[in-house]
Amino acid sequence: MPVSADGDFQELMAMARGFQPAKMLMTAVDLAVFDFLEEPRSAVEAASWLKANDRAAGIFLNGLAALGLLVKEVDYFRNSAISSRYLVRGKDDYRGAIIKHMEHTWDRGWHDLQNTVLVGRPAETDPEKWVDTKSERDEQDVRAFICGMDAIARDLAPKVAAALDFKNVSRLLDLGGGPATYAIAFVKAHPQLQATVFDLPRPITIAQEQVAKQGLSGRIATLAGNFLEDDIGRGYDFIWVSQILHSHDEKQCRLIISKCVQALNPGGALAIQDFYLNPDGASPMAAAMFGVHMLAVTPRGRAYTWGEVKEWLAEAGLSPAEHIRYDEGEASILAAKKK
Repeated sequence: MPVSADGDFQELMAMARGFQPAKMLMTAVDLAVFDFLEEPRSAVEAASWLKANDRAAGIFLNGLAALGLLVKEVDYFRNSAISSRYLVRGKDDYRGAIIKHMEHTWDRGWHDLQNTVLVGRPAETDPEKWVDTKSERDEQDVRAFICGMDAIARDLAPKVAAALDFKNVSRLLDLGGGPATYAIAFVKAHPQLQATVFDLPRPITIAQEQVAKQGLSGRIATLAGNFLEDDIGRGYDFIWVSQILHSHDEKQCRLIISKCVQALNPGGALAIQDFYLNPDGASPMAAAMFGVHMLAVTPRGRAYTWGEVKEWLAEAGLSPAEHIRYDEGEASILAAKKK
């Protein structure tokens, strides 16, 4: 939360301490604490299971209880309802991957934000490339990122499917579709749709796993490649681009839009979802903070105003874009049609 304009020093202290609960949550997910605490356990039992120091485990579990992640009853700890639902591995609603991804972004950029602000980009990135120089990032890191995107999108995708107009749409491209969460929701909601998910090879492997799990391999195809360099196909009635632009600079964003326009059939639609800023560039707060996140972890990315992207769509030859705010959340959609 932002500090109030006329607030006191304690508000600044609360902001400065903000990393503490975040790191505790990340550590608990890494240690799989919540897997063990579906039933009430003592701190000594938890320490034994974790192979941890008894004193440290007790202090840590009390801290998690103070945060509401655990419930403490006398000398026993168990998961709170939210932890039981989202943080126990193997459950259908497990979302630990996105927590792990957020921890990875600290190591990949946030820890050195001061230098990034001075230099203009994270130290381990190449300004001539769209990705960081760790192109062979740890497989576990990549999987955490892609599965984390599913953790975020799975609640939103059905709402998006209901908000967009898929009338007369038979072929859809999900560009940079990651784990195929949106493509799956779209074809489930609209039986006439056939979809293709385009992404880099490792995300495509995860997409194929997710599509097969849903029994949709006959309706959702996959295509591996780099959308800045490779052909994305042709003959689409609808192209969906979700949370892609913010990782790229303006030139790259315009290239992505241009390639989408070329790939669309006449009358086809392009819909771009992102964390759009208002014209002032500093609101809403979530989008402004996400812009800083992109500064911290990418060589060129930032948050864009919806006005900027509207202008790029018009200059690419599309009809005036509609701004679709389908939910009270942080993201919204700009949709336009090929003339």
